[in-house]
Amino acid sequence: MIAMSGILELFGLGDLIGFDLVFGISALVGGMLFLLWFVLMMVGGAASDLFDSAFDIQIGDTDLSFKALTFQGLSAFLMMFGLIGLMISEMEAPQALSILGGLGAGGFSMWMVSKLFDTFKELEQSNTMDLENANGATGTVYLRIPPSGEGQIQITFQGAMRTMDAISFDGVELPTGTLIEVVDNVADTLRVREFKTKSDEKSD
Repeated sequence: MIAMSGILELFGLGDLIGFDLVFGISALVGGMLFLLWFVLMMVGGAASDLFDSAFDIQIGDTDLSFKALTFQGLSAFLMMFGLIGLMISEMEAPQALSILGGLGAGGFSMWMVSKLFDTFKELEQSNTMDLENANGATGTVYLRIPPSGEGQIQITFQGAMRTMDAISFDGVELPTGTLIEVVDNVADTLRVREFKTKSDEKSD
């Protein structure tokens, strides 16, 4: 707690009390996490992928993967919840209004992150990209691929790393992080199976 109070003092938030302190800590933590993600993306995009799948929520076979609830989305939520909540609170508004305003701003920021991801994905899957070139490429599962549903993979082809929709070729569930190879594609969706080396096949 002493260390946290020192950090708050460093950022000029040492006088905050009550729920304002919650807002301040949320804004500080969210901002630092967002900055960390940005630095990791600049240093090496692959490093930040460790955070991306950490918040993938799955419930049974329904695969409720809240794609916005990634490391980036959560950090944006915390940052905007804290900033807007604190701003409203300092206007001497009721505490309930500050909380609602913070939650609304945080939720909107998560939605914006999700829309940005969709935009980038559409750019990646533009008409200039030939999915036939992905056949035989290897990569990893980004969002779990259920036996009869859709998930996402990250692969490199045509000189760039891409996040693509994918389904299981042989009806086998592929958890996040599984090494896969692309078999073929159906429209804009790739069909993949677990990638096995020759030594793995011999052991089977």
